[in-house]
Amino acid sequence: MTTRKLTIKDLQLNVSICGTGSPLLLLNGLGGLIRSFDLLREELADYTTIALDVPGVGKSQTPRWPLRLSRHADLIAELLEQLGFEQVDVFGVSWGGALAQEFALRHPGMVRRLILAATSAGPLVLVKPADILDFFGKSTGGQIRNKKSGGSSIKTFLHFGAVNGMLSIKPRSYFHQLAALIGWTSLSRLFRLRQRTLILSGDRDTLVRLYNAQILHRVIRHSDLQILQGEGHFFVVTSARQTGYLVRQFLLQRHDDKHTLMHTTT
Repeated sequence: MTTRKLTIKDLQLNVSICGTGSPLLLLNGLGGLIRSFDLLREELADYTTIALDVPGVGKSQTPRWPLRLSRHADLIAELLEQLGFEQVDVFGVSWGGALAQEFALRHPGMVRRLILAATSAGPLVLVKPADILDFFGKSTGGQIRNKKSGGSSIKTFLHFGAVNGMLSIKPRSYFHQLAALIGWTSLSRLFRLRQRTLILSGDRDTLVRLYNAQILHRVIRHSDLQILQGEGHFFVVTSARQTGYLVRQFLLQRHDDKHTLMHTTT
């Protein structure tokens, strides 16, 4: 998949655009590179998908100092304007889900519909330190079920992702993204969202636990919640076909904004 460099406010960003149809912006998780969306993009080939390495990650330029999440959102807006997209659907996973929320809040006119996967309204508030230590320190059954990964532990997945060009191997990349989240929360602002929103969560996600998705569902007025049974934090990769199906169904259906829905899928 080809990529190109665009300069946005003196920062060079690595961007990939593929497919045909309605534009769908894909925002990655912590350390995620463009290639981590390959399987999902195959499932959504009838959409024009836009993916990028955020500043400090992959082939995008690293800023001198970490950017706040709000600054990331403003760069995304300028990127889309430069590409000629006035309005897009937005899919954000994990860290990218936080960025998707911030982007939709700061630039509401640019977001038609919003999809939030394996994410929360404020990681420092809603993700427990003990869960983070457990997630990175122990084998996490159900987290990785892709046979290609060769195991079920988070360490195995990180190795698999790095070897296959899906995750950054640079510690500085993770530092910059984590720094962007310091003090960030959307919880007190989510009531302002007017976009129809799909919330996706795996019932075995031990990092961003299911109650985070339920909180988002309660606070975002026009939202649907889909719970993927037997899936962990990386269902966008391990269950790309199901994720793509849910995304397409959500984007195509005509919504009644008077109701919110919760579904469990297997």
